[in-house]
Amino acid sequence: MSFFFLVLLVPQILLAAPASKKQRRILFDVTALLGYGSIKTSTDAASPTIGSFTLGVALGVNIKRFSVGLGYDYRILTQHSDVDTTVGNRRGNFTSPLSFFVRLNFEKVKFGFMLINSGQYDLMNATIDGKKVTYLKPSGFRFTVNFKNFKKVSPGLFYESVDFSEKSVDGVSSVMTDKLNYGNYGLGVRYEF
Repeated sequence: MSFFFLVLLVPQILLAAPASKKQRRILFDVTALLGYGSIKTSTDAASPTIGSFTLGVALGVNIKRFSVGLGYDYRILTQHSDVDTTVGNRRGNFTSPLSFFVRLNFEKVKFGFMLINSGQYDLMNATIDGKKVTYLKPSGFRFTVNFKNFKKVSPGLFYESVDFSEKSVDGVSSVMTDKLNYGNYGLGVRYEF
């Protein structure tokens, strides 16, 4: 609860800060993120832990203290925990090609929120009988905090959570009664052109 209070309070404090130098109208940046988390359903016997590496591109517009636009992300997910035979190996690639974002920009910090509702998560390993598994229909978000730029580069923190509601096995899709949740947090860096 105190985290949410802090998130709500900090922008109010920063509004009193002097405005930063004039922003460009068009926003274009690339982001690299390193994260740690898990991929699980509520019925999994074990909760696989994963590491993530994300590369993202964002294009949008700056309107006073706000930025809005669309982003594309490609994630490589590796499994750190031992493979449980009842759960399987969840390493794979998660692509979200079209995600809407909004940012609130201050001189020393920028807050970002991205809606993730497109893309697919492809497992690298096939099933025991050689079938390809893909998770579809993602629904989630990413919250970011980036700090003051150093020559167009800004370090930051992030938290991401996405649910998948559909599963495809060798191209045959079905709705999942128990959604697969992907959640992770970590560090990142953004380069603004």
